[in-house]
Amino acid sequence: MRPEIRIEESTPLSGRIVVGPLEKGYGVTLGNAIRRVLLSSISGAAITAVRIEGILHEFSTIPGMREDVIELLLNIKNVALKSFSGGTKVLRLEAKGPCEVTPENIIPDSDIEFVDPKAYICTLEDGASIEMDLFVEQGTSYVTSERERPSDLPLDALVVDAVFSPVRRARYEVQDARVGQRTDYERLVLEVWTNGSIAPEKAVIDAASILQRSFGMVVQGLSKDESEGTDDTHSDGSAGDKRDADGVLMRSIKDLELSIRSENCLLRGGVQTIGDLMSRSRSELLKIRNLGKISLREIEEKLEPFGLDISGDDHSSEEKMKEDEAR
Repeated sequence: MRPEIRIEESTPLSGRIVVGPLEKGYGVTLGNAIRRVLLSSISGAAITAVRIEGILHEFSTIPGMREDVIELLLNIKNVALKSFSGGTKVLRLEAKGPCEVTPENIIPDSDIEFVDPKAYICTLEDGASIEMDLFVEQGTSYVTSERERPSDLPLDALVVDAVFSPVRRARYEVQDARVGQRTDYERLVLEVWTNGSIAPEKAVIDAASILQRSFGMVVQGLSKDESEGTDDTHSDGSAGDKRDADGVLMRSIKDLELSIRSENCLLRGGVQTIGDLMSRSRSELLKIRNLGKISLREIEEKLEPFGLDISGDDHSSEEKMKEDEAR
């Protein structure tokens, strides 16, 4: 019996997802695995270092600022944001008192979006000012400030604890479920809380995809071992082709060497691997923000050497693109 999956509650910060009916024992099996991945492996962005004009260490004070530098760094660490760039971004913040400093004082960057533009950073008194550079990176989990310092980081930059994970809390509950006369089924209830940079249901999708890829590597590895002795008997090489295709689907979209614009659009749309890309139709890809027909055509051209082709919803999207070009 195929389980039904429904979203019972969804807000920018929390969500409740119910999966069932499941065979006995699979509630804990799925719930525990998804929860662990939610808390450890969902990627996000965070401020990893701060360079403050005139400040060389975190035990300093800034004249006219209510907080000391340590408190300032703690407030900056809690600023939730989204990054649509694969590399390090450097943001510039400039403010003059009297005022409360928030992300609104940061010079806008098209690759960075703050979840709460009014998040509190510090308070400046009349006549006080502050200038700083904020270094934003992408990663997973939690990385302390005691990690190895990046070689390209300025010497006067202060490294901060980086909370990359957008998932703040996750729990699951297994309930009894009944199907017809059978009462030995289970229902899995997942509850997820995030910092607002990712929708709770999207976090669950990402966690399930990570598990799927991980299990896929086990299947691929064992299947390869089993078929090594029989591949030579198949002149058409179909088994080898299948393994090659599986390996391609596991690769990052960065391996396609797309333009920066196309790559960022896909990452923004939650497409991390070639497998993720192949699971979308043309019409679904065109719904991703800022991804247009030119980017889609580039993606299809990059997939051709791998022998892959994006599905087109019965080719209606492809025909529409050709009609638009004819016009």
